[in-house]
Amino acid sequence: MGERDQDLERWFIRRGVPHFIDDYQPTTDIWTRTIPVLGVAYLLGGLNALDLRQWTWQKNVTVGLLVVLTLVAGWMLINRIRGHRAWSLPDVVGTPELAVFLIGPTLPTLVLGQWADAFQSLLSGAGVLVLVYVLTSYAVFALLGWALRRSARQLTALASLVVRALPLLLLFTTFLFINAEVWQVAGTLHGIAYVAVLGIFFVLGAVFVLFRIPGVMRGLATFPDWPTVHEAASGTPAERLQLPADGEPPPYPLGARQQINAALVAVFSQGLQITFVALLLTGFFILFGFLAIPAGTAVAWTGDDVRVLFDLRLDGRTLVLTEPLMRVSGFLGAFTGLYFTVLLSTDATYRDEFADDVQPQIRQALAVRVAYLWHRSH
Repeated sequence: MGERDQDLERWFIRRGVPHFIDDYQPTTDIWTRTIPVLGVAYLLGGLNALDLRQWTWQKNVTVGLLVVLTLVAGWMLINRIRGHRAWSLPDVVGTPELAVFLIGPTLPTLVLGQWADAFQSLLSGAGVLVLVYVLTSYAVFALLGWALRRSARQLTALASLVVRALPLLLLFTTFLFINAEVWQVAGTLHGIAYVAVLGIFFVLGAVFVLFRIPGVMRGLATFPDWPTVHEAASGTPAERLQLPADGEPPPYPLGARQQINAALVAVFSQGLQITFVALLLTGFFILFGFLAIPAGTAVAWTGDDVRVLFDLRLDGRTLVLTEPLMRVSGFLGAFTGLYFTVLLSTDATYRDEFADDVQPQIRQALAVRVAYLWHRSH
């Protein structure tokens, strides 16, 4: 693979579209990039065999050393079976390595008769693999960084958009904020139930955004001639490639993973802007509630005792920051994010602004992909 190919592939990863890379394989391109994380999770899973409450520190240290030795020995064994040096880091992480990652940490707990801990280690390991695969495969952190930098450059346009939508949002949500039923519902939610309710708003908002993706993608992946590709790929490593000056580029249809990756670019870009609006409204409600809602009112609205997190005496009045206030503010902030998402998806003016904002970014990545695939095949 040439140096320019590597430059292009690094550009794809930085832009959050690693699946645009040709022959992008989990065994060589995904798991190998996460070996340090998997190694730490591998050791921590094995140390689940320790019992810090019941055992003495001497026994915990002894068992911990034995666990580490067992896990290291298992890793060395799989390296030897694969024909590598015992201490080498693999350049290919396939089924044998992943099986050792899952099964290895359960062996110490099984030897000690801790069946529940062994099952917990197995489930934790599977969860780590799924999370690591999703985050690494789709370059989520790189995509998030790109979206943050881009959103920072779009603050002026976003502020204009928010100013136009904010009056209606405030009128609608402020009425809900001073409604006792909302405090009885959101102010008394705790733990997983509260997180699940906020998660529902997030999922619904993501669904609204995803429904718009086919319309945004329509026509973006089609380039009638090579000058169009040159123009769209300007300012990227692809402009240094020797591409045809005229003619029609060959079709390079997007697979399912490439389509998902392109959709994530739009979701992250718009999702960050919607999150900014939701956080802005959450902060407004916290401040408004701190100034206007006394503890007695919070007790009356929730029908329960409230925990005061912070209080301030000001001009003969005690201002309080309570747990129900934080929960209600977060609830209405998430609800506002969903409302703003629906507004962007249904209002033609807002929808066109967001589409015009994200389409050039997706089209540029698609143009670079066309140039990259043509270069690899010639």
